[in-house]
Amino acid sequence: MSMPSFPPNGADMTREDALTMIIASIAMEELALSHILNAEGEKLQYILGTLPGASPCACPQDVLAVNKSVAALVEAVTQNQMLLKNKLEKVLEFCPPPPPPCKPEPAPCPPPCPPQGSDPCPAPCPDPCKTRSCEKSSLQLSVQRERMIWKPDCRLPWRSCSCSGKDICWEGRTPVRVQLKPGKAYMVQYTLNACAVGPAEGTGAICLRQSPGGAFTDALPLRFSMECLTHGSQTLHQAVILHPHMNGGGVSDLSLVLNAETSLCVERAVMDVIEL
Repeated sequence: MSMPSFPPNGADMTREDALTMIIASIAMEELALSHILNAEGEKLQYILGTLPGASPCACPQDVLAVNKSVAALVEAVTQNQMLLKNKLEKVLEFCPPPPPPCKPEPAPCPPPCPPQGSDPCPAPCPDPCKTRSCEKSSLQLSVQRERMIWKPDCRLPWRSCSCSGKDICWEGRTPVRVQLKPGKAYMVQYTLNACAVGPAEGTGAICLRQSPGGAFTDALPLRFSMECLTHGSQTLHQAVILHPHMNGGGVSDLSLVLNAETSLCVERAVMDVIEL
């Protein structure tokens, strides 16, 4: 997984931008701790022989030693949780209150009807626009169909679940790409349940690609063990903060690309893109 990075113009951030970055860093730390706890759980499964493909290989003394090590790490994680809780409470004290909900401007009253014998009354004014311009953009996608075969070096196609705002766009004509407006910050998180199509070894990766440009410099690829995916479906998750930049204007296209030696069977996948 990758951690959030400050934008290149960090010195020009406003107070609101700085508070947003601190809250995002807390969320990233929580996600990192969840990965650590998951690794400790798999360590216990391995030593007990309950991990798929593994067999018991430890004596009672080894089990007690590993259990002591896991207990010490859980205690350290608990202490870190208290620090993160205090940090979040302090940040929320300085956050401004949420703005009141946007209300559409009332339509002007139509002029009175002219006297009889002249032109008829004008048509009533149309209803005011009910879209809320103050809402930030967000997009939620899911994989185009369940149990889809995702081939190496290919982009994962999506279908839209919900969308709001103008700065994040997705079109059915190009289901593999999400358009982002440059000059803003976006949080991208995705979760996949996938397994390898055939026997494989080594490491695979899921990359966030930018078109044009090749890759987002502030988003490291999500790496995973291909051998684990051959034993059954695994959950892959990543959350990053992106700052797309385009020379000469235009939009930046975001895609998920598989970098592996064999294809994956994607049983389920969702992706959220939120403007910060």
